[in-house]
Amino acid sequence: MKIFTVSQINKIIKDLIDNEVILEDIMITGELSSFSITRNIAYFTLKDNDNLLSCIQFNAYKEFKIGDLVQCRGNIKYYPKGGKLTFSVLSIENCGQGELYQQFLKMKKKLEEEGLFDEANKISIPKYINSVGVVTSKTGAVLQDIKNIAFRRNPNIDIYVYDAQVQGNYAVQQIIEGITYFDNMTDVDVIVVARGGGSIEDLMPFNDEELTRVAFICNKPLISAVGHETDYTILDFVADLRAPTPSAAAELITFNNADLIQYIKDIKFNFDSIIDDKIIDFETKVNYNILNIERVLNDTISGEILYINDLFNNIERLLDKNIDTTIYRVNILLNTLDKLNPTKLLKSGYAHITKNNSIINFENIKVGDEIDIRTNDAKIKAKVIEKEKV
Repeated sequence: MKIFTVSQINKIIKDLIDNEVILEDIMITGELSSFSITRNIAYFTLKDNDNLLSCIQFNAYKEFKIGDLVQCRGNIKYYPKGGKLTFSVLSIENCGQGELYQQFLKMKKKLEEEGLFDEANKISIPKYINSVGVVTSKTGAVLQDIKNIAFRRNPNIDIYVYDAQVQGNYAVQQIIEGITYFDNMTDVDVIVVARGGGSIEDLMPFNDEELTRVAFICNKPLISAVGHETDYTILDFVADLRAPTPSAAAELITFNNADLIQYIKDIKFNFDSIIDDKIIDFETKVNYNILNIERVLNDTISGEILYINDLFNNIERLLDKNIDTTIYRVNILLNTLDKLNPTKLLKSGYAHITKNNSIINFENIKVGDEIDIRTNDAKIKAKVIEKEKV
């Protein structure tokens, strides 16, 4: 068995293709599955019901849409460095709309006529969102982009993720489950369905009728962030808001903390200015009224003022007399309390005698009982050896 290097086998493949006359100057018809132009070089994919073919066109100047049915003339090329078979297109002509795109338009028209896209049915997106549920693949770059942008703008936002395939056979069901899950979750303010760009085949789950109807009956605001800005799916039309990209969705669901702080500062400044103006106006009115009252009092109730002053003087004299009497009585009470002060009694030679923390008397003390004696400067334990009633 002969062993080849990668370069050797790639060269053999290239020679076989380059020498195959049937692959030169041929016409291929297919539906555009993807299309982009960079620096006058068009990169796109042709498809039919079963297969895909990568294409490239140099000196491209004309834009085409995904879903267009086109006819291309060119040559099949094999590029050894990339190990890639490509149809090098010399010219491309539009032949109409492809089958998938026609299906898309048919479904869009049906649902639009049913009113699923009406603005009246859309839910407003809250201005300040505290938590968001994201339905997307947890292993994709889309989720990381959303998190990076959202947390940069608002570190306090909560992001919950429902891991769902965003293309393939199980994508539709898993996306539906994700929307339903977050719709029933009380901690979520807004739902975002997101995936990156792709071909029309890749985005087909988001054109599914069942998925569209689930999004329509969703009770929470739903944002569609599927594909690039030029990609449109039916979910975009039924969603409450379409974000051009997943990154744009992250911008839409977050408010910038710095902007919010400045907004609050501006409100406070305006509020302070209004309050200051109101206080100055109020003080002016109060001062004016005080002057008027003073004039009236001086003109009409000067006698009453004198009477009130005399009354106050009499009250002060009575209060002074009562205060002196009260102070005298208090001093008497203080002297009495001082005489009854247990500490002072102990200093006078008395002692405080208890048995088991209870005051003793003739009835509850017996010969042999242990007693506690407290004097002014000592605690003594003693035993009763004799008792006599006096």
